[in-house]
Amino acid sequence: MARRTSLVLAAALLAVGRPSVEAQTFSLPIPVRVESLVSAALGEPREYWVSVPDRYNESGEKYPVLYMMDGDFNFNSGVLGGVRHAAWLEEIPDFIIVGIKNTNRSKDIFPEEITYPDGSKDGGRANQFLDFVRGELIPRVAKSYRTADYRILLGTSNTGFTAVHALFRNPDTANAYIAVSATLSVPSFQAGRENLVGTFKGGKRDLVLVMGEHDLPTVVSHNGLLKETIAIKAPLGLTCRLRVIANGEHVPPDALVEGLRALFQGWKVTRPLTESSFAEIRAQVDGRLERFGVPGRIDEAALKGLGETLLGEKKFAKALDVLAYRAASYPRSADAQVDLGDAYRQSGSRDRARECYTRALVLAPGHAAATTRLKEAGTELARSVS
Repeated sequence: MARRTSLVLAAALLAVGRPSVEAQTFSLPIPVRVESLVSAALGEPREYWVSVPDRYNESGEKYPVLYMMDGDFNFNSGVLGGVRHAAWLEEIPDFIIVGIKNTNRSKDIFPEEITYPDGSKDGGRANQFLDFVRGELIPRVAKSYRTADYRILLGTSNTGFTAVHALFRNPDTANAYIAVSATLSVPSFQAGRENLVGTFKGGKRDLVLVMGEHDLPTVVSHNGLLKETIAIKAPLGLTCRLRVIANGEHVPPDALVEGLRALFQGWKVTRPLTESSFAEIRAQVDGRLERFGVPGRIDEAALKGLGETLLGEKKFAKALDVLAYRAASYPRSADAQVDLGDAYRQSGSRDRARECYTRALVLAPGHAAATTRLKEAGTELARSVS
């Protein structure tokens, strides 16, 4: 299977920070990767583009993946910047974003060939296209990148229909589907809609339908019908949300971010992290995996700040609780180990402090603070023995 990889410069993203931005490690946007594979399902090479989170290289984390159909239109600096901005504001998780470039879009959108009144035709190979996405592209991305076991498939306009078709044909293609201004007036889908919904056996799957307030009349009516059908007839596990963009027309430019916000409603921590709110916020964040299918973490700088405050107030047990949680949440952070070691040292647990400083040096050989603290802790230990 042929594979081509090159790097192109990514457009600059919005330089907007969270309240704790001054404590964050600055990361430049990572260039977009342009890749391709030869699809057996489609019998042709298919190009796709990959954008990873700015901290991808240094974090070591696994990330959920957002697959964009109509990459030619959707995979652009404005859309990518909106997703990255929303993640930076901690409204949604951060994603690896994959844009699928079209070759013959008119064939890939519908499973059967549709003939229009003017005699033109569209469709005919949506099933083969979705086999390419599910059986070839997704495994390739999973092999090449650190991907979490959570995927979203996005489609817009005609590929919005393709996303809905994928949900009912092969639900395991993604965990969630976002269909923007989906053209659902395909005769076979209209005829089978109630049966598709009523007999759905795909387990827990989420569908978000997004359209403009002034969208096409058929889009407004058929998306509303699908939402209503799912509300009435869907088995447990299949959910559908409908979002209407005020003053929006067909495929509103902010539709993807609004769809993601709808999908991850309740993700954002809205309270400041304090001694009194720590337990509640910790429970909210730790519950993200079960609720959304994606794990989450409390901002490291916020945990560091709270831990230092508690240490300053000599609330050692509470400080240790916060800083141990930080170290467990950020296992690649040498600084987290140093701060936890400081907390143990101040509370009188010199042996545990030395363990933390040693772990910090394993993570970051030559770490200045860890090296200094380890020597100081050794000196203190020697004095206490003598």
